[in-house]
Amino acid sequence: MIENPFIYPREIRKMILKHVKVTPKIKFNGKGFICALINSRCHIGCSHCMFASNMDEKKNDKNTMTPKRIDKLMKLVKDSNTGYLLISGGGEGFLEPSLMYQIVEKTSADLTWMVTSAFWGKDKSKAIKILNNLYKAYLDGSRYNEKRRICIRISFDSYHIDKLSKSNSNPLDYIINIIRIFESTYSHQNDFFLQLHSIEGEDKLVEQLQEKLLGIKIKTISSIHKNEKSTESAISLRLPSGYIFDITFAKLLLSDTTVDLNNKNLLEKRIKLWERDAFINERNAPSYQINSDGSIGTDMLVIYDGRVTGAWQSEMPDVSINIDNDSYEEIMKKTLSDVGVLSTIENGLNYRFDIINEVSSKASIRAKAVNIRDFTSPILFEEDSIKAYYSIRVIQDFLDTKQINKKDIESYPIELKKLIKMNKEELQYLYHKSNYDIIKQFEETEKGFSVFLEEIRIFLTTKDSKQFISNLEKLESSLYIFDKWRILLKRISLQWYVITSLTIKELDILEEVEQLIDSKILKGRRIYDELLGKI
Repeated sequence: MIENPFIYPREIRKMILKHVKVTPKIKFNGKGFICALINSRCHIGCSHCMFASNMDEKKNDKNTMTPKRIDKLMKLVKDSNTGYLLISGGGEGFLEPSLMYQIVEKTSADLTWMVTSAFWGKDKSKAIKILNNLYKAYLDGSRYNEKRRICIRISFDSYHIDKLSKSNSNPLDYIINIIRIFESTYSHQNDFFLQLHSIEGEDKLVEQLQEKLLGIKIKTISSIHKNEKSTESAISLRLPSGYIFDITFAKLLLSDTTVDLNNKNLLEKRIKLWERDAFINERNAPSYQINSDGSIGTDMLVIYDGRVTGAWQSEMPDVSINIDNDSYEEIMKKTLSDVGVLSTIENGLNYRFDIINEVSSKASIRAKAVNIRDFTSPILFEEDSIKAYYSIRVIQDFLDTKQINKKDIESYPIELKKLIKMNKEELQYLYHKSNYDIIKQFEETEKGFSVFLEEIRIFLTTKDSKQFISNLEKLESSLYIFDKWRILLKRISLQWYVITSLTIKELDILEEVEQLIDSKILKGRRIYDELLGKI
């Protein structure tokens, strides 16, 4: 008999996933949405990039999709009745042009957005070639589905332009190159078209483009952003030739995976931005697609290593789903059979935050304050004890709604039965009494972390930084792991967690340790990927 099950939170989750059967109420009967991140690498380095994409890691099959994985993605798009496919960053997809052509040819979605910085527009002849290849791929695919639409969506903001412009006097040339190619070559094609995507507050930039093109601004509602995916606003520019293209605007998120929870003013601003998107744009239900006809479709995220979130912003990170191995049917089975995921899908994000706030308001705060929607669940459920607590509490609610049969409880393991029958206050008491923190979790799940922790304690005594770094280099941990541990130490210093297993002196030295690892081992490189987690 386990005295306090929250000392073993992963065992609680394993029991739940194995034994608890729940009946979903939600029915998917409409077109779905998939956002697919083709790679994590980008050579541009915009300061506002939510993913902080870079080229610090060489291309591999974890950070870049393979042609075989693209085929798996295309099968998922078809099987899931996906109407809207967004090919986005992550990184810069057009670093892999052959994959972009493969997608444009094979996508069965009604509308596919191909997002790019348009770095390739600096060389007009290269831009002509790329767009010609995209158009050819579009025509080849349209022989089998002539109703498809392909949107080439260019990120149009001062951050990208500062990085990509070849000339201070004509910084918009690379954008204008692409606009002129569409104007002269593809303006007759309504289903292969251009869109610029900007950020709120970039009015001067739009005015500069309008002036350069002698365009006329037309206020509009983007024809591809009505009910399907909310955007803040849109305009169209009409050129003297009669060619018209849209410019859409979204909010600028203040993304930071190590946000300082001590900075109350900035924290409040970050949370308001996140909540505006989640509760207004996404209507508290980002995990499914609400179509204009009222039908419900799936809303998925697929990332470069093949991992799938079957319900966006609602996943439980300890359940592995991957298009390399899982069909659409298997993806949905894993998604809807997990009480932690299904409860969020059916009850919304606020419901989930309310339950988690019963034991850890910090978890809710940091998940919102990071300001990266794809990271919401991985950040919220980073601690295994929170996964376990949330799962128990939603089982209790599913019993009330009769989506779990009370008779089934008798077949559960005795530890699980006792937890389910406890009231909220008893569960809260056990949760806090366990003193199971993120440090203990890392010691149990991260190879080499206990030794790493012991080296920190030795350094606290000796203050010999050279010897400390030398000892760490002998651990044979990869740079990826060191970056992950660096992030953990920084987050602890920024008050992300309740820490019970370190002394005050040990906590006080973590900031110095983090800086040493950053400067001496990583040398400023950023390799860890929050979406990939363990590799």
